[in-house]
Amino acid sequence: MPLNMRFRFSPSKDGLVKVLGPLETDIMQLVWQDDRSTVKKVHRKLSQGRDIAYTTVMTTMTRLSEKGVLYRHREGLAYVYTPAITEDDFVTMVVQQVLDGLMEDYSETAIDYMIDYLARSKPTELRRLQNVLQTRIAA
Repeated sequence: MPLNMRFRFSPSKDGLVKVLGPLETDIMQLVWQDDRSTVKKVHRKLSQGRDIAYTTVMTTMTRLSEKGVLYRHREGLAYVYTPAITEDDFVTMVVQQVLDGLMEDYSETAIDYMIDYLARSKPTELRRLQNVLQTRIAA
């Protein structure tokens, strides 16, 4: 899993749009589904739901490859794009980067808030955290 990827985090957005733009997210969802794609193929699928220029899709896919999320190689006249990282590994990497940053600078506040949030909104997850902590402390 590439560890040098850096992304902006926008907590007010939903899902992967928190770290990728809306178009980047849509493109990655398509490439993750197909596992290999071209700009033409992605543009065709995206243009079914919106008016979007081919060059916009091409530029965005090029940027995603420069960010290290997509691999790009030439086959004939077209570039073929494949995921450089699985969606699950990408989500894991983003969560780790966000939490590393919060824990590095604001560990007490982050931990207190996480426990309060889990107690209020996800008590099952709080119990799971408690079990993990007990297991780790006992080890």
